[in-house]
This record gives sequence, C-alpha cells and structure tokens, in this order.
Amino acid sequence: MTYYRNTWYVAAWGHEIDGGLSHRVILDDDILLFRDEAGRPGAVANMCPHRFAPLHLGRKVGGNVECGYHGLQFDSTGACVHNPHGNGGIPSACRVKSYPVVERHGAVWIWPGDPERADAATVPDFGHLAASTNKTVFGSTLVQANYQLINDNLMDASHTQYVHSDHLGSDAFRRSDHQVLAEGGTISSNYVLPSGPIPAAYRLYFDDPDQPVIYSASFRWYPASLVRNTISITPVEPSEQPGIQRIGSHFMTPESPTSTHYFFAHTRSFRLDDEAIDEQIRRWQKTGLAGQDGTMLEAVQRVMGTRDLDSMHPALLSIDPAAVRVRQALKRLMRQSEPAMA
Repeated sequence: MTYYRNTWYVAAWGHEIDGGLSHRVILDDDILLFRDEAGRPGAVANMCPHRFAPLHLGRKVGGNVECGYHGLQFDSTGACVHNPHGNGGIPSACRVKSYPVVERHGAVWIWPGDPERADAATVPDFGHLAASTNKTVFGSTLVQANYQLINDNLMDASHTQYVHSDHLGSDAFRRSDHQVLAEGGTISSNYVLPSGPIPAAYRLYFDDPDQPVIYSASFRWYPASLVRNTISITPVEPSEQPGIQRIGSHFMTPESPTSTHYFFAHTRSFRLDDEAIDEQIRRWQKTGLAGQDGTMLEAVQRVMGTRDLDSMHPALLSIDPAAVRVRQALKRLMRQSEPAMA
C-alpha cells in the first residue's frame, strides 16, 4: 500500500512516553519511542543493527537506549555511542534509522518520510489542546481498519444519525444545510441544523436541556489524516445561558494497510472543573468512537479485505462529496509528492 509519508503524523500523546521504552508500528515501520536526558522525545527503528534484536527489550541508560542482547547503546539520532566489546570501536554500519519528531500541542509528532523535508513549522495548529483556558480529555484506540475509512467516517456526519442515534440523533438533521469547502490544502464538511432538540450527548451541558437550539458541526481535514471537529450549540430563544462550543481532535496514524492508531481528544472552554462532563466525554470516547465507530469500521474492513475502495466501485450518494474530495486530494498528494514511495 502507498502511504503519504512526507507529512506529520501523531506517534503518541506526550504523556504516553514516560521514562521508559515503548514501541509502535507506524506506516509498517516498527519504531521505538523514548525520551533523552533532557526529556526530549526520540524515535528510532526498533531493531539493533548487530543481531536485529528489538530495542524495546533493552533498557534506558541515561538518555540512550541499550540493546538487551549485547549491550550496544544508541542515542536519539540513531548513532551507536557505546560498544562494550573489544576495544570499544564502533563499526560504521552500527547505527539505526532515526525519525524527525516534534512535541507540540500535547502530542509527539513524527515525520516518516524524507527527513530533509521535515519542517516543524508545518505541524498543523492544534494549540487548543494545550491552552490553559481549556480542558481537554485525551484518548486513543487501535482500530482494525484502514485510516482512510476513518477519514471517510469523520467527513460524513450523516452516519451519526444511525451509528450514534442514541447520542447524536436529531430530527433536525434531515433539514440541515451541508457545505463542502476547500481552503489552503484542507477540506471542510460543514453542517447547520435548524431549530431542534439538544442531542442527548450535549444535554448535560445546559440548565434547560429541553430548549430548542441551533446545532452546527464542522469537520476540517488536514493531510494526511487529521480532522478538527467543532461543535456549536446555541439556544434559539434568548437565554441566560450562552451557547457552548466543543472541539474534537482526531489524529489517524496508519499502523498497516488494515489497522490504524486513532488518537482523539475533546476540548472545551467552559465548566473546566466539571468531572461529570469529563466522565461523560470518556464514556463517549469509549462507546462512540472506539465502540460504535470502531465496530462498524472494522466490519467494513473485514468485508473489503485488502481491496482498495475504488476497485470495489462503491455506489455514491448525496452524502459523499466531502469524503470523496478528501480521498481525491490524498491521491493527488501521493502522486505528486512521492510517486515511488510505498
């Protein structure tokens, strides 16, 4: 499978990389994640060049990684910095591949493509995740489905009326205004629902959960598989309680052609100390994203097997333009930027 490599993906939430060693398969590469002595994240191939032992079976020595098989040590650039054998000389082949990484917005971002093209300034701005004026609830799961299926799912909100009917169902959705926009390499799928009831997932946020509201949802895709989802709910009638806005961040990092590391977070700027809302968001992340979405997407992947979506000639509906445009944009990027990469 061809991946779009020359872009930033999320390798882990920052809090997932502690003082030890962890590894994760990203775009079919087994990658070791750790922190150096200064606390900066590093990412190297999870394989010792001597006898190919997985480095995550070793240990941290200061800010370096010691292979658990023969004791060679490597730093975050992939260079071997210690050979405990013989005169301590280090063969030129004794190094491991390293990957550019940046820690930003509470996440560790990795560049799996040409390291010369990695530019930290191009990490998309998800600064709301770390803003002190916000409260963010983080989560993640491994979905046994291709990452583009999750892109499709997020860019088509019509599925919420069926897959998530118990959380997000609304009679007003049938009357929604839907627009698909392209801007600066991103694609947005925007919905505005006219006056209707507050969806069940948001009733906890309002003193009067029975009041009619205007509900809008915007999903903005950034290459290759990042989506910012902004939900706004505003009372129709004048109210002492203002409307609310919540931002969902969705980062899909391919593990393999049929599995995806799915990182998600939900951010709000109101009722920051309300544990009931935190807990409700955690339940939504578990039952809605990992559970309901994950179950459906994994079932779709089992039906598809290793076939590409286009090769199966899917029927197209009026709900599909945003997902189709994202797939087309991603194909163009792969064709123009890295035609030989796989």
